[in-house]
Amino acid sequence: MPLRFRVAALFAAYFFGLGLFLPFFPLVLAEAGLGAAEIGSLLALPLLIRLVANPLVSALTDRYLRPGQAIAMLSAVACAGFGGLFWTQGFWPTAILLAATSLAWGPLVPISDALAARVQRQGDGDYGRMRLWGSIAFVVANLAGGLLVAGWTSSVVLGGILAGLAVSAVIGWYLPVRRLRDEPAREQEPTAGAARGADALYAPAFLIVIAAVGLVQASHAAYYAFSALYWSRAGLGGTEVGLLWGLGVLTEILLFSMAGRIGAWIGSGGLLALGAAAAVVRWLVFPLALDPLAIIAMQLLHGLTFGATHLGGVAYVARMAPPQWAGTAQGVASTVVGVMSAVATALAGVLYASGAAPAFFAMAGLAGLGGVLLCISLLWGRPRG
Repeated sequence: MPLRFRVAALFAAYFFGLGLFLPFFPLVLAEAGLGAAEIGSLLALPLLIRLVANPLVSALTDRYLRPGQAIAMLSAVACAGFGGLFWTQGFWPTAILLAATSLAWGPLVPISDALAARVQRQGDGDYGRMRLWGSIAFVVANLAGGLLVAGWTSSVVLGGILAGLAVSAVIGWYLPVRRLRDEPAREQEPTAGAARGADALYAPAFLIVIAAVGLVQASHAAYYAFSALYWSRAGLGGTEVGLLWGLGVLTEILLFSMAGRIGAWIGSGGLLALGAAAAVVRWLVFPLALDPLAIIAMQLLHGLTFGATHLGGVAYVARMAPPQWAGTAQGVASTVVGVMSAVATALAGVLYASGAAPAFFAMAGLAGLGGVLLCISLLWGRPRG
């Protein structure tokens, strides 16, 4: 099987579980009797754990392991952790187990992104077309979860996550990709080039752009944590919630399928600007959109608010980082996103206790600040490519 197909299957396996976790895990926690503030804190916890786990594990992977080996080992550990949640009750026991699980679960995305970016750089595949299979699996999970979650919330959500991680472990183990330190010398950057690349990662323009990406992605915190609860209390059933989440990701899939052409046309900077502008509009309107058509219209913006921001961020980091630091750089960028998302999720939990409007208006403010930082980055040079 061609390498690009294996990487696409890896994304599909991981994101199938994530497609159950994001919309429906808050319902699992609510089913266990936890309140909105506790749910917000628990959902923020994996994001906080990534602050340490993502850059550290990604760096260790770059140096000591094949990417596939790391993915297999981390998937297996995360699978065991999520399995333990079947028998865990109460806030603190859940928090401890979720924190331990997140040490392995969190780094899977930056390691996989770095692997896919490397495959693209070698001419063996297109990042967007590999990543879109993750989005397709995410939609399938949204729809399946929406149909089944009403009767078996915990079993469906946790069982689906376990299945996705188990498949991810198997696929990862058989990925034929060497460690970067084992690559032939002709594939490595010269020492001077690597040094210049390292300097670029500390340049003001790079740091500002990564902060902008983090703010726009963090602005999704209220949506991830509370959209299912918000829509459920507005009278929508599990099937409708799953369909709405799936609709949003369909727009993401469409964007990913055209990522190569769009990226060549407007560059990473254009993608990031589109994402920030769309996020401001989406979160300002979200708590006011109670009519089905209005909700659908807001969901159609997801391809820009998440998809364009993600593509722009990955492309920008891949262009700036030396190849031998690819995983580390994606891990650092993921950590920045994680810091901001963790804070935003905890903030959303506190604000949502007073109503949906305060929480989502605050998210619009985060996205707007991200747009401002992108404008500031123009002072040091516009991100392109």
